[in-house]
Amino acid sequence: MAIRTLILSGGGGRGAFHIGVYKYLCEAAKAGVDEAHRGAWDPEIIVGTSIGAVNGAAIAQGLPPDLLERYWKDLQEKDVEGLPPGMNVLARWASNAVYRRILQEKLPQVPRAIASSQDPPQTWPLLPLLPRALSKRLIGRWANLLDTGPLKQTLRHKWGISAHRLTDSASTLLISATNVQTGELTIFSNKPVRRRDTGEQREDVQVGIDIDRILASCSIPLVYPWTPIGDACFWDGAVVANTPLGPALDVAAERYGLEEPMEAVVVLMTPWWEKGGVPASRKRLPGDFGEAITWVLDWALLASFRADLALIRAFNRQAELDRGEGREPRYRIVQPIIVAPDEFLPVARIIDYDEPESADLIDLGYRAAQAAFQKAFPG
Repeated sequence: MAIRTLILSGGGGRGAFHIGVYKYLCEAAKAGVDEAHRGAWDPEIIVGTSIGAVNGAAIAQGLPPDLLERYWKDLQEKDVEGLPPGMNVLARWASNAVYRRILQEKLPQVPRAIASSQDPPQTWPLLPLLPRALSKRLIGRWANLLDTGPLKQTLRHKWGISAHRLTDSASTLLISATNVQTGELTIFSNKPVRRRDTGEQREDVQVGIDIDRILASCSIPLVYPWTPIGDACFWDGAVVANTPLGPALDVAAERYGLEEPMEAVVVLMTPWWEKGGVPASRKRLPGDFGEAITWVLDWALLASFRADLALIRAFNRQAELDRGEGREPRYRIVQPIIVAPDEFLPVARIIDYDEPESADLIDLGYRAAQAAFQKAFPG
């Protein structure tokens, strides 16, 4: 039986898409697929980046899809984010003028007692012609547009995420973050991860996952504050790798060896077409500035996955060659099942957490997973 791995990419409020995918995977009677895949598809390894870390932690902790669907439909922006406490009157007014157009509502200022932001030493000179003291009074001191203190409260008190439950999970959970000062990728894991070749603990993996480390994976640069952990500070893992596969392969090698194949369900927030397979109807240019931003961001996030996929396919060819020639396998055969939307999801959805849109994304994720499974495992 294949090792089952679920990889959840980043995308903020677009993460409701993950829940629809997981809802389909958990179905006990899937239509249109082979007998081996009709039942519930339970992941043994979960990899999450950014909002994928949030959803991955909830899945690893054992939250069922119907409960996760309800949690997502109940989410509001104030449960996830707010204006940083160091933002003063003029900056608050200007920010909410923008957010009202995107979110159709005004964001509250996060109380300093629960805020994740720290005031920088100097005021950002948005008003360079004014005296510094007046600019400080009007603008305040802040280094990020939004604060994630409410998300921390939501994960702890509403979703019940805890380090203890994650440690006790039967699944291995891996979440990614980016070291702010070095730009290096860091993986947090609820269980030790050793290298395939030497058996030594991976230096880029830190054992233990708690809410602060989940928050670190979600810390979108400039939008949200970086998250301090120990002597380092971290930004969103998607800055470096939105779908890191290497640590998952090491977990599988340590636990199962290399004989068993792996099924890796990779959930993207970006349209996916194989090279040369773009339909004619999609061959157009962005229609406006907002679309251009969406395309640039999504293609940048997809770049690391393209590189990983090329490596997987090269390793698969070598693994098949080893087996065909009777040699001991050096690589595992990995079957990627890519689940992605057919169209771009607007970049504004990254900070937008509204029930109607979340419900639509859950339905979209469900249908995308169903189509991907019926293509990969036809009945």
